[in-house]
Amino acid sequence: MDADMMLNEKLKKIDDVITKKKMIMDGHPVIPFTPAEKMIAYEYPAIWFTYMSKKRRDSCSLVYEKYTNCLSERIQERVLPVLMDKHGTELLTEITRLWLEYKEFASFLSKTFADLDYFYIRRKRHPSLADFMRYYFCNLVCDELFSKLQEAMMRLIIQEREGGQIDRNLLKKVLDFFLEAGGNGTTDYYEKLEQIMLAEAAAYYSQLSLEWWFWGDSFSNYLRKVDRCLNQEEARAEFYLSQTTKTKLLDVQCSVSQSRNEICFAGKKCKESGLRSKTPRGWKLKIRSCYPNMLA
Repeated sequence: MDADMMLNEKLKKIDDVITKKKMIMDGHPVIPFTPAEKMIAYEYPAIWFTYMSKKRRDSCSLVYEKYTNCLSERIQERVLPVLMDKHGTELLTEITRLWLEYKEFASFLSKTFADLDYFYIRRKRHPSLADFMRYYFCNLVCDELFSKLQEAMMRLIIQEREGGQIDRNLLKKVLDFFLEAGGNGTTDYYEKLEQIMLAEAAAYYSQLSLEWWFWGDSFSNYLRKVDRCLNQEEARAEFYLSQTTKTKLLDVQCSVSQSRNEICFAGKKCKESGLRSKTPRGWKLKIRSCYPNMLA
């Protein structure tokens, strides 16, 4: 048997195993993998790739193409059709579920095609199998749906900030997904989302400060409101944001709260009311971090 026939025959067997894996994952009534099928999926490819790379020089490139095509087909057949008509929390729920499914399928493929990392990918300087898995999902799914995803997430964040009840666990799962899927050659969607969150927080607290100013709050009331908002924002951020993003978010809130006009207003009120000696200890330390020159 010549090299072409051997290559096509083995790829056909791998195709059959991959098709069966898809059917099992999609809930079809299928007989579990037999020992022979497991050998085709996990053990035999390594020996065969070594042999074929000597017989036919482009065999590894064809197998690599098979791997990438399997990922693309899975996304096109299983992921995108489910997500395209979803919105809001339903979209967020489905993308986290399908990401876990996709990772399971990609893990199965990476075991089947593991030796590509050694025989082909390093030599050609292609992305590793793990990196390519993330790249395809980001390129085909996140690029297409990021606008809808960030809109749904921001709606939840704003809803909770305004006193509503939300599913914090869902929000954390989606943020963890963006952290996991990004980087290593893919678009950093978490960073993009972080910038949107910070801009929205700045706009929100700027408007809130103007409202407090408009209603003529005393300086003591103003500081108490700032402290209350800081505590609430910190509690929310603690649950679902990374430590770095949490710090940036609180810095934004502090910065907005000490705008130039408000500092002048606060300084005047501080002198008139003698607040310095009446500031409660519990929140004085936190406000000092936002107003270092005023409560020293």
